[in-house]
Amino acid sequence: MEISKTGWWMMGGAGIAVVGIGVFVTISRKRKQSQSSNTVSTTSIGKGIQVTTGNVGTTKQEPNWNSPFDMNYLTDVQKWVAPKSIQVLDTVSAKKYAKIIKEAKGTFNDDEDAVKSVFGKKLRDKTQVASLSKAFYQLYKKDMWQHLNSFLSQSEMKEYVSKYVNRLPNYQS
Repeated sequence: MEISKTGWWMMGGAGIAVVGIGVFVTISRKRKQSQSSNTVSTTSIGKGIQVTTGNVGTTKQEPNWNSPFDMNYLTDVQKWVAPKSIQVLDTVSAKKYAKIIKEAKGTFNDDEDAVKSVFGKKLRDKTQVASLSKAFYQLYKKDMWQHLNSFLSQSEMKEYVSKYVNRLPNYQS
């Protein structure tokens, strides 16, 4: 049986399509692997550094000063400054501010001024941000940063949250 010219063209086109799909799959797998390796390296950056103190063999893990929304930030800072004590946000105030943040999300209209007042006027340092984040999670079983992201745009997050949090001192003694 002889194959016509059209048949040869169809088989050649199908072959090229199979090779193209194979190349696409190979490239996409390599991209996913390289992206996952980049993700691993970026997550390990924020762990802090180890510092040797005056005592021989004693090291302290420096907190990641840029992650005050992490609920463990407060305990990390307390370990870092020990034996000195730091000022912390009391539980009642933290829960009150958490309620204000929760109620700032409206059905049709969000209360950005409430968010601005908490982060711009009420909180005095980044450990208080961590206390607020922890209280928010304990009350509502939801991460406060994700909650804020759910109703504030990126520019609003910068204007009402990040701008104020970045200005705060890491802790107060």
